[in-house]
Amino acid sequence: MTLPTPVRKGRASGLSGWRRQYEALRTTAVQAAEWIRPGDAVAVSGSANWPYAVDGALAERLRSLAGRIELLSLYAPLDTALLAPENADLVSYQANFFSGERLLAKQGNVWYVPAHLSATGDWMCARQPRAAVIACSPPDENGWMCRSLWGASVPRAVLEQAETVVVVVNSGLPSFSSGGEGHMLFHVSEADAIVEDSRPPAEHPPVPAGETDRRIAAYIAELIPDGACVQFGLGGLANAVGECLVDAGKRDLGLQTEVIGNCVMELMKKGVLNNSRKQTCPGQSVGAYFIGDKRLWDFARDNPAFCQKDIHWTNDPRRIAQNDRVVSINNAMEIDLTGQVNAESVGPRQYSGTGGQLEWVLGSQWSKDGKSIIALRSSYRDKAGVLRSKIVPQLPPGSTVTTPRTCVQYVVTEYGVADLKYKSVLERARALIAIAHPDFRAELSRNLLASLGTLL
Repeated sequence: MTLPTPVRKGRASGLSGWRRQYEALRTTAVQAAEWIRPGDAVAVSGSANWPYAVDGALAERLRSLAGRIELLSLYAPLDTALLAPENADLVSYQANFFSGERLLAKQGNVWYVPAHLSATGDWMCARQPRAAVIACSPPDENGWMCRSLWGASVPRAVLEQAETVVVVVNSGLPSFSSGGEGHMLFHVSEADAIVEDSRPPAEHPPVPAGETDRRIAAYIAELIPDGACVQFGLGGLANAVGECLVDAGKRDLGLQTEVIGNCVMELMKKGVLNNSRKQTCPGQSVGAYFIGDKRLWDFARDNPAFCQKDIHWTNDPRRIAQNDRVVSINNAMEIDLTGQVNAESVGPRQYSGTGGQLEWVLGSQWSKDGKSIIALRSSYRDKAGVLRSKIVPQLPPGSTVTTPRTCVQYVVTEYGVADLKYKSVLERARALIAIAHPDFRAELSRNLLASLGTLL
């Protein structure tokens, strides 16, 4: 793969040779923190790429100066010093996807930004961050560092715009094959300061698939033809889909997705996923994030069968549609009888985020012979142990509509498949009731006319 050309001019870019530049940029965490000024907006790479080596020093600097900064990131770890309760008056945090953030929101300094994942770079740049602090793998023989596991949480456009870029070079972060438009590389000459670290990145072991997941996955596998280009995420359902694709003997599947997890590795090892029929990046599994454990990292490390791309590249619906037979698989928290999908909130309380769901719903349906699938369990038990339906007459007050009813195609539960595309609201309601939990079908039918009358 052809290497890119460095764009940004870092503090030591005038020195000849990246090794000399690297040595000139090496500094301590305390010194690196001094590059951040009170009042700055600062983009910070998230989750396994959280720059712990600078995190504590920057929090201490803010306390000593009584200064306040704005952090831009997503999937912030719960053990970060910057977001500790005692620093709530010093840090305002914004994210376009919540994980641990939902627990931190009660502090009053954590806010959700409604934005598609492909727009992560756009919304960060709109906040005009003066600085960025990211974590990368050690440089290769050409001085290129990989932004690695969660590097897409600070897209390259943000790094090129920022006045100051501090890089934590973590020896525990793996490097992945990348190149071309939307690449995930950052050159030593583009950095302003380098802090070395060896903290092991957080692993995310696969979630075992349950029986309900397997029943849903079996229906999904039937909708995926040989040669399809698939997109799916994490969790028990994604792992169950992988198992069912193997059991069904599917062949020549391709992958373009937000998140590459362990199930992708298993599908590649079994020869089910070989990317042989893709139109973009043929022969390569493409994704923005690698979320799994060390087994995945070791398998994907510098493996040319992968190509890591920035999130604006992977999730652009126009680019998604360049592949034929794209099948996107996304989860939902609940769906109403007209097909409105909530995948991110519990009533008005933000739980996760819009993510890339609508981008993949649109991109897959724009793809030649593509399909969009929304998957959810038909029911759940609340805190009191009472069984509740996830297919509801109307979404509860304050709930977010992640995917509008006009865009929904297939909906799958453990009880079957409902094809809603171009169906009337009455036909949609009947199709969804047919795949609801049996205990709720009669109640949903009784509420049908009243629900449709309210929403029309």
